[in-house]
Amino acid sequence: MRINVVTMRKYQGLSNCTHDCGPLVLRPIKQSHMSEELVCCAGYERSQEKYVKPYPLLGTRIADSPSPLPLSLSCSGECLPKCHDCGPNGKCLSPEVCLCDQGYNNQQNRSVCQPECSEQCENGQCVAPDVCQCLEGYRMRNDSRSICEPICSDINDCTNGHCVAPERCACHTGYERNETLGKCVPICQHKSEHSDCVAPNKLRCHAGYEGHWDNHYRCDPICSSGCRNGLCLEPERCACNVGFVHVNNRIDAGCEPVCQPACINGTCAAPNHCRCQAGHVPLNSSQAHICTPSCRQDCENGFCNGPGRCECHEGYAKLSPHRCTPICHPACGHNARCTAPNTCSCEEGNVLVNGSSIHCEPYCSKSCNNGICSSPEVCSCLAGYEAVTESYCEPKCRRSCIYGRCVGPDLCRCFNGHRPSARDPFVCEPICSEPCGHGRCIAPEICECDPGYAKRWPSGSCEPYCTQKCINSRCEGGTGRCRCYEGYQLRPGSNSICDPVCTPSCKYGNCVEPNSCECWQGYEDTKLHYVCAPICRPACENGRCTAPGRCECNAGYVATNSSAPHLCYAQCQERCINAECLRPNECACLPGYTLVQGSSTECAPECSQPCDVDSVCVAPEICEQRPFRALTTGGAGGVSSWTMLGLAVLLCLLLVMLPVLLLREYLQRRQARRDKQRVHLIENPSYGVCLAASDELPGDQEIGLGD
Repeated sequence: MRINVVTMRKYQGLSNCTHDCGPLVLRPIKQSHMSEELVCCAGYERSQEKYVKPYPLLGTRIADSPSPLPLSLSCSGECLPKCHDCGPNGKCLSPEVCLCDQGYNNQQNRSVCQPECSEQCENGQCVAPDVCQCLEGYRMRNDSRSICEPICSDINDCTNGHCVAPERCACHTGYERNETLGKCVPICQHKSEHSDCVAPNKLRCHAGYEGHWDNHYRCDPICSSGCRNGLCLEPERCACNVGFVHVNNRIDAGCEPVCQPACINGTCAAPNHCRCQAGHVPLNSSQAHICTPSCRQDCENGFCNGPGRCECHEGYAKLSPHRCTPICHPACGHNARCTAPNTCSCEEGNVLVNGSSIHCEPYCSKSCNNGICSSPEVCSCLAGYEAVTESYCEPKCRRSCIYGRCVGPDLCRCFNGHRPSARDPFVCEPICSEPCGHGRCIAPEICECDPGYAKRWPSGSCEPYCTQKCINSRCEGGTGRCRCYEGYQLRPGSNSICDPVCTPSCKYGNCVEPNSCECWQGYEDTKLHYVCAPICRPACENGRCTAPGRCECNAGYVATNSSAPHLCYAQCQERCINAECLRPNECACLPGYTLVQGSSTECAPECSQPCDVDSVCVAPEICEQRPFRALTTGGAGGVSSWTMLGLAVLLCLLLVMLPVLLLREYLQRRQARRDKQRVHLIENPSYGVCLAASDELPGDQEIGLGD
C-alpha cells in the first residue's frame, strides 16, 4: 500500500474562517509504501464482518501530489463495545455496560444482565423475570410462586412432624424422633406392658388384650372360653385352678375337676368329689368314689339289707322308703346341703363362707369387678354399672365423656392435659398452662389464635402478628400494623421502622433514643442534652475549639507555632522593647524595667541609686561607666589634639561596628522569626543590652556597651 503523508492548510485568505471554509490544501511531505492496521480502542473489539471505511477527506483537493491518495481502505468488521456477559436478555451499550431488556437489571454487575423478581425468592434463585427456581432439596409451595419448601423423602418419614430442611424433620409437640424407625413416634409418660403408644399419652393394647383402668392403665389378656375354673394368663391361654385340668387337653378351653382315685360308676363333679350315676350311690364316705347299685328304688345313704328294703346308715334318717338323708346339727345354711351326718357341703358352684362350715356362697373363678358374684360363675353388676365381660362391669354415664373416660356412674375422669368443664360435667376441656390471650385452647398446650394474632412459640400465647418486623415499635393486634413507642416516629417510606425523636434536633450528634443524643467522634456532651461540643486536646489557650482538634484564636491573638496550634499568643502592632506582649497591643515591662516616658512599648532599666556622672544604668541595679569621655584642654579657644584623636578613634570604631551591628540586627530578626519569641531583645547605646525572660544573669556573663 502506498501512503502519502501530507499537511493540511487553509487558503491564505480564509484565516479567520470558523466554519464551511471550503476544501483544504494538502501538501505532501513524505511518500512511503507500508501496510495499515486499524486497532480498536480499549474496551472495544472488532466484529467478524467486513466493511469499508471511507477517509474523512474524501473529495478534498490534493496539491502537488505525485500520485492520487486512495479514497478508502478495506478492513475487518467495525469496533463494538465489549461486555462480560450481557446474555440474550441485553445488549452491550458501552464497554462493560449492558442495556438490559425489560425484567432484567445490571445493578449488581453493570456488565451482566440478571433477571429480577418482584418477590424475593425464598430458598431459591431468580432465573427469569418473576420466575423462581428452587434450590436443590426444595420445591415450590403450592400457594406461592416465590417460596420454596424443603423436601423430605420417604426415607425421612415426616409423619407426626414437619420438614424444616431437606431430609430433616422436626417432630410435633408430644412426639420424638426415633432414628431406628426413621420417623416421629409419640411420647407416653406412663407405659403399660402389652401395649403400644399410638398418640401422645395414649396407649393401645396389643391384639388379644383389653385395657382397664386401675391405679393406672393396664392391658389384660382375653380368653374367649372364659377360663372356667382357671385364670387367663395370655390370650387364649388358661391356667387351671388347683384340682382342675384342661378340657380335652386344650389350653384355650375351660378347666374340669380331677378326682383321685377315679370315680367308679360316677362322674367327677368337683376335685376329688364323685357324682354317682343313676341307680348308684357312693359306697361310703371314705370311698365316695365307689358307687354301688341301690335297691330297686335305691337306698340312698343306706344299704339294701333286703330286697327293696333300705336301711339308713348311722347318722342318716329315712325320709322315704328308699331314701336316707344325713342329719346335720346345726342345719346347713343357704346354698349348702347336708351330705353326711353333721357335714354340710356347698351346692355346685358355691364355696364355704370364710370361717363357716354350714354357710356357702356362689363362687366365681374371675373376680367380679364393680359387681358381686350372685350365682356360680355369674357376676351381677352394681347399680350404675353394666357388664362388659362375664366378670367385668364398667361404669355407665348418661352421656359420652368428651376428652375423658367414664370411671363411675355418671362420673367422668378427664384425660391427661384436660380438666372438667364448669358448664358441663360430661365435657373435659384442654388445659393450656400459659393463657392463650387473643385465642382459645383447642388441645393441651395448643392455642388457636384469633385473626391478626399468632404464636411466637408452639406452646406460647397468642400475640399480635405483623408480617414485617416492628423496630422500636409494637405490633398492633388485629391490624397487622406497627405502632411506634412513645418518643419515636415512623421512618419516611417505611411502615415498620421507627426512629427516635430528639427535640430540639441533635447538634453535632445523632439521635439514638428519645431526647438522647450520641455525639459524633471528636465531640463531647455539654450541659444541653442536644448540643455536642468539639474536643481539643490540649485545650485551646486564648481561643476556642471550633472543630475536633482545631482551635480558633480570639481577636488579637495568633497561633504562631504550627507544632502547637492550640497556643494563641497576643499580638502587638508595635514591637515591645524590654517587655512582653501579654494582651493585644499592650506591653508589660520586665521586672526591673519601667516604661520610657512618652512610650507605651519601650521599657528602660531602673537603678535605685543614681549612677555617677560618668556612668549609665545599663540593667536593673547595674551602672556601667561610659566607654569614652571628651578630652579638652584648659584653654578656651580651639580643639585639642586629644579631642581630635578621640574623634578619629570614635569614627574608626563606628565604621568597624556598623557592619557588625547590621549583621547582629539581621541575625536577631531571623532568630525572632524562627523562635516566635514573645519578648524582644534591644540593643540601646543609652541603656545597654537586656536578655529576655531572665531574672538573674549567670556569674560568668557581663553586660557591656556594644556587646
